[in-house]
Amino acid sequence: MNTINVCGVLVFARPELLKAVHEKLEEEEGVEVHAATEDGRLVVTVEKEDQQQTADMLHRIQAMDHVISASMVYQYFDQVSENEWEMAS
Repeated sequence: MNTINVCGVLVFARPELLKAVHEKLEEEEGVEVHAATEDGRLVVTVEKEDQQQTADMLHRIQAMDHVISASMVYQYFDQVSENEWEMAS
């Protein structure tokens, strides 16, 4: 069995340094920025193998320079068979 663990995170960064935060987030494996607003909000997904890795990444995001806050707003966790995993890849 393989594990799917995807979380939606709302990140609020200092607006004048939004680009730097966006770039730093995109450097992280399993992290994708889907949208950003001029006032510093970013819609982010985190995809990791297990819940501990996800929690660790959320804490890293919260500790990033110029990040005011980061809150998990959604989490999907499931185990899938090898066949389902290959079909999704």
